[in-house]
Amino acid sequence: MRIAFAYHFNDKDWLGGRNYFASLFSAIHEVAPPSWQIVLVLGNKTVSSLPEEFPWLEVLRTPLMDRLAPAWFARQVTLRGFENDYLLSCYLSRHSIDLLSHSAYLGKRSSIRTLPWLYDFQFMHLPEYWTPKQIAWSTKRYHNACKHGDGIIVSSEDARDDLYTFAPGYQKPVYVMQFVSNPVDFSCLPSAQEMRTRYHLPERYFHLPNQFWSNKNHRLAIDALALLKQRGIHATIVCTGKPYDARMPQYFDELMAHCQAQGVDDRFRVLGVVPHTDLQGLMAHSAAVINPSRFEGWSTSVEEAKTLQKRLLLSDLAVHREQAPQNGRFFATDDATALADHMAQTLAEPTPPVDEAAITASYQQRLRAFGQLYVDYVTQTMRVATAQAR
Repeated sequence: MRIAFAYHFNDKDWLGGRNYFASLFSAIHEVAPPSWQIVLVLGNKTVSSLPEEFPWLEVLRTPLMDRLAPAWFARQVTLRGFENDYLLSCYLSRHSIDLLSHSAYLGKRSSIRTLPWLYDFQFMHLPEYWTPKQIAWSTKRYHNACKHGDGIIVSSEDARDDLYTFAPGYQKPVYVMQFVSNPVDFSCLPSAQEMRTRYHLPERYFHLPNQFWSNKNHRLAIDALALLKQRGIHATIVCTGKPYDARMPQYFDELMAHCQAQGVDDRFRVLGVVPHTDLQGLMAHSAAVINPSRFEGWSTSVEEAKTLQKRLLLSDLAVHREQAPQNGRFFATDDATALADHMAQTLAEPTPPVDEAAITASYQQRLRAFGQLYVDYVTQTMRVATAQAR
């Protein structure tokens, strides 16, 4: 069986998405039948390290995946006018693809099975962060995925509930795939001293590894730092992630102005995008990982912290509870005092050492379970499609 993934973005533009697919490919490779071939479909201009990281992938490149290229525009005509991705469907058929996974729909006339991934429903919960045009586009795309897909993949039970709210009459299969993070290569993991020297960090710090998008709620972390400063407690938060929000280009500058006004600009350290090994090193040696987000589909940073068995200070979202971290402490998304209390409590406790053996054993078990879930879902989808074709 040949299963295609249409990868429509550059790695740097959505690090969480890139890491999701890296985790999924690792999981598939662990448990998939030998007859399976995973095919990664990229644009001619797409920049991704996935082909090098997973040399067993078959890679196809086509201008159909290059945004604003003439071939891409031609695809949009059939997609928007006829709810049919005819050109991509023909391209995939020429390469003998049986199933298109985690992408959009191809249309009812395509012989290729599809399993769209609806990664979250943020536009329903936080419409203030979306323009009316963006909401309309996402709504239409999700409706068409439900209409034309052979099933829907979501990343959490919480997202499944959202799907049934969004499309109350939906009757096709809904597959919940709670993904795991990328593995930790301890042979390359920087030491605590390396991290402190490279980034000029104090001995103890908190790690906030979210993109600087407005819904990620960094402002609450700044306010918590200010409260701790008033109490005479010195705490540092180290932030990694792209310091830009395309929906609100002014957001980062406003956030840093607020940080300076609160008098904690020396304690709120923005490192930007760092190499993934450094990100894991920063996380591994932190006192705890913080995620104050107002919304998540299934948090990549929480999964990475769970893999490293870190303490987690999390906004009290249903999906964060569902991720069920053993070391989780929760606070409301507007309660800086509660976050400050959790940070103070964490600093009063010793930081547990990194247990390589326990982390590796737990990760392998979780990764294989994730991969087997995907194999089961694809097998079920193809079985149903075969029965319907008779």
